[in-house]
Amino acid sequence: MPKITFQIEGGEDVTVFAVGGENVLELARKANVPVDAPCSGNGTCGKCLVKIHENDTERELLACQTTIAGDAVITVPESLSDYVNSISTELYLNSSETRKQGDGSHASGSQENGETAFGLAVDIGTTTVSALLVDMSTGSILAKATTGNAQIRYGADVINRIIEQQKTGGIKRLQDAIVQDTLLPLIDKLCLITEISRDKIIRLTVAANTTMNHLLLGVDANSIRIEPYEPAFLEFEPYDPASIGIDLAPDAKMLIAPNIGSYVGGDITAGILGAGAETSWQLWALPGTVALENEAGEPSPCLSLLVDLGTNGEIVFGDGEFLMACACSAGPAFEGGDISCGMRAANGAIEACIIDKDTLEPTLSVINDFPPAGLCGSGLIDVVAELFRVGAINGKGKFEALSGSDDNIRNRIRHDEYGTGSYILVFAADSATGRDITITETDIDNFIRAKGAIFSGIMSLLTPLGLALPDIDNVFIAGGIGSGINIKSAISIGMLPDLPPEKYKYLGNTALSGAYSMLLLKLSDQVLEVVNDIARNMTYIDLSTQPGYMDEFIAACFLPHTDESLFS
Repeated sequence: MPKITFQIEGGEDVTVFAVGGENVLELARKANVPVDAPCSGNGTCGKCLVKIHENDTERELLACQTTIAGDAVITVPESLSDYVNSISTELYLNSSETRKQGDGSHASGSQENGETAFGLAVDIGTTTVSALLVDMSTGSILAKATTGNAQIRYGADVINRIIEQQKTGGIKRLQDAIVQDTLLPLIDKLCLITEISRDKIIRLTVAANTTMNHLLLGVDANSIRIEPYEPAFLEFEPYDPASIGIDLAPDAKMLIAPNIGSYVGGDITAGILGAGAETSWQLWALPGTVALENEAGEPSPCLSLLVDLGTNGEIVFGDGEFLMACACSAGPAFEGGDISCGMRAANGAIEACIIDKDTLEPTLSVINDFPPAGLCGSGLIDVVAELFRVGAINGKGKFEALSGSDDNIRNRIRHDEYGTGSYILVFAADSATGRDITITETDIDNFIRAKGAIFSGIMSLLTPLGLALPDIDNVFIAGGIGSGINIKSAISIGMLPDLPPEKYKYLGNTALSGAYSMLLLKLSDQVLEVVNDIARNMTYIDLSTQPGYMDEFIAACFLPHTDESLFS
């Protein structure tokens, strides 16, 4: 049997024996070697490039399209594994400082045998997982940690992961990826930096989309992707985390924010809770929070829009009397998926861009000033907006022939043998990868569909109510890339409504804020009563069955929109 050694940059080598003809990506998965494969091995994303060393030769090949022929050493670049291997942390207070400051008067008032008890709030995103470790006696956040969702090796989107779940052993593989490979290392890191043992953690609250909730609990999620698209469960009673391999305090409970529908989950339910203090949605606000008031001192019935931007795009619209929600098939473009040079918002990601109209020379902002390695979601929005502003692309996202003899223009915009245009953001000599960082017409087309899904989703919530865009009082932006996007750029390409800037506000990670809010109530049944009430009273709109949605979507798949009156 061929002997295969995976050399993981920044990690330890892994040696396994393979069967001749076995697929490299599948072998890596069996060996628990993290290889980022956004398309789940379909060969369409081109992201799983590894270096194959055999017979004194070295070749760079796609892991999903390569089979084992004999003994080999396979180098896995750090960029393919750092989504799992790297955990970023922020320490706010260590445990001894908190115990000195705590007065025990917080609503949770949690003390176990005279000792301070702790809680974990977790946001399980399709791409990223974040957690807070909290002192339950004071509500103080001790530390925060963030890492990639290890399930990404089975695809960047929920559908590919559900498909993987249907394979032999798939349910356990997906559950192990989130529990064993993601949550446990995250929890251990939080406990390490705060010097708190796991057995002091008495509550774990989870905010996750519907599919992630199923995969976390080891529940078959196939009903979500087949008609009539109904999840196996919406609500879940307090759960023993040890039953899925998360050992905390002996009597610890895991509380899961309830799902609203197949594609609007507990992350949005928790998000509404977390956004309550900022919006006029006070119907389910936590005790002690104050509703926004008008000049007469009465609760303000503002019509507000919450747009959660991430791997999945969810939208909520309403006021203190009603809320409607939908999910948009935006795909993973906002997280770097479906984009040839796309990457997550990590070191080396281009997060902002300005293009000179005369020379097409880009001025780039790169995360932590690392050598540029790719384009993340906020940078993608900027680049498309800038290319459109300077006239380099037309409303269909196709590159235009620009007048002038500037060599830089000729070097920046190129066409292949099939006539497909592309724009070079970073030349190979200046990139971290040693290759040009390029955005192509195919990338732009994928992005236009993603931004079109967001805008058409917004319109599909307003139109049945007889409302128009000017009727919106507030637009709250949340999610993984929410705080990083340039609102002006997003409006200019028709992704967000053309409304005055003062109507927009960033809320950050509302799902994590909501999971934190769930820790603040003393009793488990109190928590579930609040969040279940949110879910039960929200109207879920399935856009796939919404009359006129496809017309809205097609109209929005243009820069900025086919209806020019919507954008001044």
